[in-house]
Amino acid sequence: MAAGELGPLGGYYFRFLPQKTFKFLSTPETTSRLRQWSMLGRIKAQAFGFDQTFQVYRKDDFVMAFFKDPNVIPNLKLLSDSSGQWITLGFASGRLRKIR
Repeated sequence: MAAGELGPLGGYYFRFLPQKTFKFLSTPETTSRLRQWSMLGRIKAQAFGFDQTFQVYRKDDFVMAFFKDPNVIPNLKLLSDSSGQWITLGFASGRLRKIR
């Protein structure tokens, strides 16, 4: 992409960063608190990078571009309401909607 050129999703290109770890989620203090609130095993942290400067006034464009990005859809994990299993965004994409 050339400098200053907008991408197909409002100028943002996202990339999944699977090597990024969040060590705080496995500390004894954190796991104890997650267990206390029945959240242990029900929360994950994933990292994605993007190539444009985030601008608050374009936050809606940013969020919609994120959830529609072809690098996010097959990688973002969601906890299914019905089965309690981790699924990818690709299986739940019909449920996305903008809330005002």
